[in-house]
Amino acid sequence: MTRLAIVADSLPQDLHPGSFTAIELFLPSPDLADAPLARLRNACDRAKAAGCDWLIAPTPGETLRPDALAIAAPALGYDAIFGAVEVSGSGEGVWRPSRLAFDDAARLPHALLHWWVGATHLVRVDIARAVLASLDEEAGRLDYLFALWAGHRCIKLAQPLLSVEATPAPTSAEEKQVVQERLAADPVFLPVSFGRDSYRLPYTGRNAGIERDQTRGDFFEAAELHYLLRRIGTGKRIVDVGANTGNHTVFFAGPMQAASVIPFEPLPDVAAILRRSVEANGLGHVDMSQLCVGLSDAPGRAGVVRSERGGLGASRLVDDPDGEIPVMRLDDALTEAVDFLKIDVESMEMRVLAGAAGIIARDRPVIFIEIANENTTAFVEWLTQGNYRVERIFSDKGHSNYLIAPSGD
Repeated sequence: MTRLAIVADSLPQDLHPGSFTAIELFLPSPDLADAPLARLRNACDRAKAAGCDWLIAPTPGETLRPDALAIAAPALGYDAIFGAVEVSGSGEGVWRPSRLAFDDAARLPHALLHWWVGATHLVRVDIARAVLASLDEEAGRLDYLFALWAGHRCIKLAQPLLSVEATPAPTSAEEKQVVQERLAADPVFLPVSFGRDSYRLPYTGRNAGIERDQTRGDFFEAAELHYLLRRIGTGKRIVDVGANTGNHTVFFAGPMQAASVIPFEPLPDVAAILRRSVEANGLGHVDMSQLCVGLSDAPGRAGVVRSERGGLGASRLVDDPDGEIPVMRLDDALTEAVDFLKIDVESMEMRVLAGAAGIIARDRPVIFIEIANENTTAFVEWLTQGNYRVERIFSDKGHSNYLIAPSGD
């Protein structure tokens, strides 16, 4: 027999039992309504005493849907089952922010930061008791969620298990800050596939555009990267200017099987994440000696302007003689030959090209470069002067990515 304990004021009259052979109803303790973990501990104790294997305890304002247990039945091989919600009277079957589905603990931070994960879930009683016992008295909802997902097999379904009376409150700013602090202290890596191989890319919660694709199991700018693999081939010496947290560096060193990759990433906190990315994928042929260095058309120092909305990758350098970032020319940083040069430096691309004039004249590398719209005229002039041609354009709103090659190649 598989017994379920439901802690609620009442049950739907037409509740489908799903795969449960017995259901016990317990009335919630009103004095614990505002203490979620204490409420869950109490529910676990009562469910255990009644010999129940599973537990669900909807919070005030939530009602178990009649088909919830039937929908959850195929997932009883997991230890905990979360679901979406329906807002009563909305006319929509699923409240959109709750519809994200996943069963990988690495995706929990993304769900908490950008979607919605409620407190109510179906859970094995012994699992919930063990997780609660591992937490200290100061622990909160997020501590429980992270411990549950980290140590046990959990799933978040896209189907609604609950109906709610009012639109749920989003993750609070305070809770989002807690998630960010957790990510900084204990990095999460997302699995990203290429063919039969799998790579791991960091989830920071601060790179929305890039990490949106990575949470779906894809490299950021996957179409561009696939094209570059076909066009450039393997075994090349690659320089990645503006490497961010490592999306392109990992692709160049992994799927593209570069002979060597030299990433440049000026921001120390981002460079640290990049370093962990390379280590997590066991990429020994990445030269990380140029991290925490900025590139321009002359040596000096720079300050950092952080982006409020664009994420880590939208941060940019500004000239500042007292700035925290040392700046040099690419010509002064490298002596070895370069086959392929990628540049993504948030509107500083023309200055980086000027500082790489010697290498470009000597090696004539193929270049993949992001050009901000306001720099397009100067870029066209540079192409003529440098005897380069545009081979392909990947266009976006505020910029375009250009693949350029020496004219005559």
